[in-house]
Amino acid sequence: MATEAFQTWHASEPYINLHCLLGEGPFYEKGTRSLRFVDIRKKQIHSFSLDAGPSSLKTVQLDVPVTVTADVEGSDPAEHILVGLKYGIALLDRKTETYEYLARFVEGRGDERIRSNDGAADPHGRFWLGTMTDFGQGDFQPEGKWLGVRGRVPCATCPESF
Repeated sequence: MATEAFQTWHASEPYINLHCLLGEGPFYEKGTRSLRFVDIRKKQIHSFSLDAGPSSLKTVQLDVPVTVTADVEGSDPAEHILVGLKYGIALLDRKTETYEYLARFVEGRGDERIRSNDGAADPHGRFWLGTMTDFGQGDFQPEGKWLGVRGRVPCATCPESF
């Protein structure tokens, strides 16, 4: 590829300076022209309009780590999104800032050692999510898994790879 095909920007300061402890998972919401991302350690989801800029920043504070977000087909992302949380996959109501688990890694509260990590939706509408040893739970161990979810039912478990 020719370098002329790429634009180059220089940033002398952060566009939004949130001092994230572990900021990850940027996701572009085409329908709202917004960007959202998570701070896993602070248990937050941040979003802002690309048209309005930093002044439109909204933060949702949760009670458990949030690691990844995805749009839900047929749902307005300004109202509901899918989120990977400490104990499983949930549907987040963005207006009330409440969530309901759709699938848990373990029944009940869950295994404190494990949390969700990175994930994404594939072109077929399946949501893939990895798990890993959580912070503060001792040495990191090779205990993570890749999980595939279609709708409300887990459809695959593939240890350590996809």
